[in-house]
Amino acid sequence: MIQTLHMKNFRNFASREISFWAWQNIIIWNNGRWKSNILEALSIPVNPMVESHPEYLVRTNCDTLYIWYSLSQESLSFSYTKSTKKRKYGLGWKSTTKQRIKSFYPHIVSFHPQAMNLMYLGPSERRSFLDELLGQAYEKYSTLLRNYKTILLSRNKILKNISDGKSSLSELDFWNQKFIASATEIYKYRKLFVEFLQENAFGLKKFLFWKVENIEFEYKTSIDLQDIEHSFSKALHELQSREILLRKTLRGPHLDDFDILLDWIPLIHFASRWEVKSILLWVKFLETQYLAENSSQKEIIFIIDDILSELDLQHRDMLLVHIGSRQSVISCIEDIGIEWNKIYI
Repeated sequence: MIQTLHMKNFRNFASREISFWAWQNIIIWNNGRWKSNILEALSIPVNPMVESHPEYLVRTNCDTLYIWYSLSQESLSFSYTKSTKKRKYGLGWKSTTKQRIKSFYPHIVSFHPQAMNLMYLGPSERRSFLDELLGQAYEKYSTLLRNYKTILLSRNKILKNISDGKSSLSELDFWNQKFIASATEIYKYRKLFVEFLQENAFGLKKFLFWKVENIEFEYKTSIDLQDIEHSFSKALHELQSREILLRKTLRGPHLDDFDILLDWIPLIHFASRWEVKSILLWVKFLETQYLAENSSQKEIIFIIDDILSELDLQHRDMLLVHIGSRQSVISCIEDIGIEWNKIYI
C-alpha cells in the first residue's frame, strides 16, 4: 500500500506531499491542473504512465527532481539531475537499483485514455502493453527484454559492418545464435499471456451481451510459435541478404503486434466505439487477474486517469466493482458522489 507521496521539483510541483487511504482515493480538480502528474509520479517505479525522458519531468528552472514513496513497510525514492543526467534510486536511506525498487513496489494497473485507445494506436504501443505487463508479472522478463534489446543493437551493428565490408558472415552467425536464443525466451512469455487471454474469451462474450459468436486474440508474427527456434533460424537464413542490404534486423519480437478479432474480423473494423471500450476494459480486468495469479505475493494498486467521464454508467459501475477493496487513485474533474478519500489540488 502507498501511504504518502512527496514530490519536489516534479513537473509543475515545487513541493507537494499527499497522503492516501488504504482503499479508494479520488483526486478532484479542473482539467490542466496537474492531476495526471500525481498519477504519473505514482507509476514511475514500475512503468511510467507517460513515456517521458526524466529531463522533461524536472520543473522549469530546476536541476533535480525528487520523489519519495512511503509504503506500508518500506520507503523508496527516485531522483534525477539534469546537469549530470544521473538517476538515483533509494531503498530506505541506502542507494539501490531500479530493479530492486520495482521488486518492493506494488503492481500497478493503469486505466487512462491512451489505454482505452490501444487498438487504434500503433503496434509499438501494443508491444509496450505486453512488455509492461509481463515485466510486472515476471521479474525475469525485464532482464530478458533488456538483454534482447542489447543483442538486437549488436546484431544490427554487425549487419551494417558487413554491408560496409568491415565484418564477416561468421560474426553474424555468432550473433544469430544469441539473437535466436534471446528472442525465443521473449516469445515464450508473450505466448503465455496471449493464451491466457484466449482462454478467458468466453467471459468477454458475456461482457458484450453475446453479440458475437467468436472472439480471438491473435498474436501477429511471422515466427511459428510452436517451433520458435527452427522457424527463426529459417527466417534469418532466408532474409540474410536483404537484412545486410537494409542494414537492420527484419524479424523478432520488436516488430510483432497483436489484434483482437470479433467473428474473425479485426476489432477496429468491426466494433462500435462502445464495443471497443468494452473489450479494452475487459482486457484491463484480465490484466489484473493475470498479475494476481502469477505474483500473488504483491499488492495491486489501480491508477485511473480521467476516464470515468468517458464511460457510460454501466461501464463505470463495472470498473468500480472491479476495483473492489484494493487501493486505487482516481483523477476526476468533479466529485462523482462516492464516499472515498477526496484530494483537492
